[in-house]
Amino acid sequence: MTTQHSESSADGPQAALFDADLASWHSHPERAFDGWLARNGFRHGTSVVYRAMWGKLLRWSAERGLAPLSWSAGQIGEFLDEQDLHKSHRYRYARLIERIYNHLARLQDGLHNPASQAVRAHLAEGENDPTAFLLPGERDLLIARVLGPAGEAAAEGAGVSPTEWKRARDTALVAVLLGAGLKVGEVRALRTLAIDSSRTGRVMLRMAKPESGRTYETPLFAFAHRPLMAWLALREASGTLGDLVFPAMPSGRPLHAASVYRRVELLLDEAGVLSARSERASPQTLRNTCGAMHFEAGASPAMVAQWLGMRDFESGWRLRAAHEAWVARAGLLPASAGAGG
Repeated sequence: MTTQHSESSADGPQAALFDADLASWHSHPERAFDGWLARNGFRHGTSVVYRAMWGKLLRWSAERGLAPLSWSAGQIGEFLDEQDLHKSHRYRYARLIERIYNHLARLQDGLHNPASQAVRAHLAEGENDPTAFLLPGERDLLIARVLGPAGEAAAEGAGVSPTEWKRARDTALVAVLLGAGLKVGEVRALRTLAIDSSRTGRVMLRMAKPESGRTYETPLFAFAHRPLMAWLALREASGTLGDLVFPAMPSGRPLHAASVYRRVELLLDEAGVLSARSERASPQTLRNTCGAMHFEAGASPAMVAQWLGMRDFESGWRLRAAHEAWVARAGLLPASAGAGG
């Protein structure tokens, strides 16, 4: 009784009660989490930080209509991407979620742990520090070997095979990640109506920040126009359902975040980018590279921050400083002209 009393007194007597069974975690995840904190005897400062982290995850989940503790590895990766977290903080989040699922596995045998899967799939890593970019030669290889040939012999209508359908989608997906600098969550949620190709020689993406509702436009570099338009034509001709630009299947089901990471890695490898590269390349690398191309074309940090939908203009200045430091480390001469967009 003494031990139970000391556990309850830290966060209230109800906290420990809500740590009793799995149903409590699903119906009252915040109170169950408080009980878990109390039972593990964390210091006050640690408990405050963990409680804030858990609360942010639950709010993000609720905004997307996801039931608590129903998350997949891809959704955990998407959450981490959308928080603009430092690499160490991404790991801390992933490990906290993993610990919760490990605890729940003691309440239900065989319970799947999506956080462990996210860690194994490198979704918790984010971008290696310091900030990495594609080398100009790597970027050129990707454009020449993968993005450039896209759509040259696109099949049409009912004759499209599943392999051709996925190939066209994946090529356009990488084109948009590099050409517009979208995040994984943004490219997964991109709708066909967001693509504006009505302006001569330009394609713009109309974007909105889900947390604030703020709208903005993102330009698509010219090299990405053709693979995207070829995919949209094939997508429509093959009768793809729904309005997601990059669904997982012709039925319109959303693409998993983990699949986005895999597709990017496969096409970078096909282009020959990964064979001699020491730094990891990910969707975030493509986003960083898109910002670098804008800087090379003369765009200001404030404009790049706006085009990439960054939280504030300071983020644009930080990205430019990171790019300048990377150019110095790589022994590259600063570009005087960009890769047109």
